[in-house]
Amino acid sequence: MFTRLIFINTLVFTVLLTNTGQVQAASNCDFGTSGAVMVKETPLKDGIVKLGTLQVSKNNQNPIVAFFQSGKQVFCRKDIDASPVDARAIAATADKEHLYIAFSTDGGANNPIAFTRFTKSGWQKSYGKGGGAKVIVLLKIRKADGEIVAGTYLTARKDDGKTNSIVVKKLAYENNSVQIQADSWYSPLRIDQSPYSCSGKSPFFYTIQLSPDLTTAMSTNAPQCK
Repeated sequence: MFTRLIFINTLVFTVLLTNTGQVQAASNCDFGTSGAVMVKETPLKDGIVKLGTLQVSKNNQNPIVAFFQSGKQVFCRKDIDASPVDARAIAATADKEHLYIAFSTDGGANNPIAFTRFTKSGWQKSYGKGGGAKVIVLLKIRKADGEIVAGTYLTARKDDGKTNSIVVKKLAYENNSVQIQADSWYSPLRIDQSPYSCSGKSPFFYTIQLSPDLTTAMSTNAPQCK
């Protein structure tokens, strides 16, 4: 293997090439030596997804995600959200070429190291109002190189318009869609992002089906709500 430096207008691009000339997957960490805790492994037909948490300060955790094939790391990313909010990688599923990773986060941050740089075209583009409530961020990541190609927030909403909590229970890729089962606090959202009217105490069982590009809610259901 050798490293080729390409200089274009004073910018330096480092390209790692194998002896076959193929560009290797980009990676900014080594999962095995990262110090990740709360590691979860999800086996796939073509590899294994490893999710973990990095304790970067006393009160702040960042997620780390890696994909392995034949025992070798294809990519590892610890830069998905390095903002001051607490964020963790929770669940994984996949289609043929992409991973779909669900994260939890307890606030919004609009800066170059936050989830929002990946969710600009998503069904929900941001955390919304308030802070402290734990919500879902769903990202679509290319298996070959770890490139994040799509993303969306999934939140619930209080009567005062502030964001409320929603927690992933199950994540699956089926019938050309991403399907999520979740527990949602008052109140889960309909396809048009308006809140359901729910009876009883939170949390409420909630399902949502998203298009593969994460831009559209194809269906939602909350049995205790109307």
